[in-house]
Amino acid sequence: MSLSSPDAARRHPLHRFRHLGAAALAVTGALVALSGCSTTFPVPTPPASTAALINNGNDGLLIPLQVERADQGHARLGLPVQIDGKPVYLALDTGTQGVRVLKSVLPGTSYPNAGPASSLPLTNGAQISGAAVKVPFSIAGTKPAQIDAQAVDQVKCQENARRCVGMDGYTAEFGWAFSGLFGVGAAQADDNCCTQPLRALPGNIGQRYLVHANFTKPYLVLSPSNALTKDYTMVPMTVSKDGTAQWPRACVNVGDKMTFCAPLVFATASTQMIRVEMDKAPNWTGDDEVGKVLNQGNYNVALGTGKWLHRYQDAQVEIVKAKPGADRIVIGLMGMQNIDVLFDFPRGQLGLYAASETETLVQ
Repeated sequence: MSLSSPDAARRHPLHRFRHLGAAALAVTGALVALSGCSTTFPVPTPPASTAALINNGNDGLLIPLQVERADQGHARLGLPVQIDGKPVYLALDTGTQGVRVLKSVLPGTSYPNAGPASSLPLTNGAQISGAAVKVPFSIAGTKPAQIDAQAVDQVKCQENARRCVGMDGYTAEFGWAFSGLFGVGAAQADDNCCTQPLRALPGNIGQRYLVHANFTKPYLVLSPSNALTKDYTMVPMTVSKDGTAQWPRACVNVGDKMTFCAPLVFATASTQMIRVEMDKAPNWTGDDEVGKVLNQGNYNVALGTGKWLHRYQDAQVEIVKAKPGADRIVIGLMGMQNIDVLFDFPRGQLGLYAASETETLVQ
């Protein structure tokens, strides 16, 4: 599969790949009756990689993504990778940074230690824990790169979400649909566990890449050419004192209720469409403990960062109580169906593209 005509690229970025037909949401395996912690599932089998050069590599490397059903029927984007030579199926997550994989899936048991045990809370109420280890990793036939990845040995519910999807010791991302997360996002202040895997690839081919999350034909493109990204609106990432590129700041207007500004995160592994995390509860919702949903409903939403503006009509919004200093605006997979995201780390920029500035939620 290649885009051999320069004229096609000039007409519209990745035009052919947007219209290759509908892909059904596939179920990775039959659902089984759950029986508590004793429930086990076969290790998810990754599909064969079908990556292809675009225009003989002049316009980048196209890596198709798979659409799978996950917890509570929610869709997820799957990506086959290799860890220490073993094919492993991971859920693509633009909202975190680093590979997090079940320790039991790793082909070896004596990998060099790369850091102490740490925990990551997930938006579905689950929490994963494990130490970082050094493992060889590759994708789409690239030469293996050494990365620090989290070897997850515990999946449970967060303290204030005692009956979450992880209550039996697994979730779709960590157990039955996938074997972990493949985090390709920008850095966040509280997430420094692991190596950003795409940026570790040899030849700097993963320093610049785009994610097209639409279920019709989702894909990842490494090193996209300027011809493919000419219509993206570029906004500056926030750069920390140590030079780390983090998510840009944005403001969101939720109906006639509020306008709120915070780091803007695009997260393909988030089940929510729009999730506004605030450490100070707004005056129209009431308050609760950290992690609790303060309000949820459908609202008209305007989202803006830099010169880029996007509007949602009747969008699903959650207002969530965040821990102090952890304000975020999170656009989940359903909110990314009409938005393509370009990560341009050499320039410290995030690129955003939508065919239309306004979209309406289809009931």
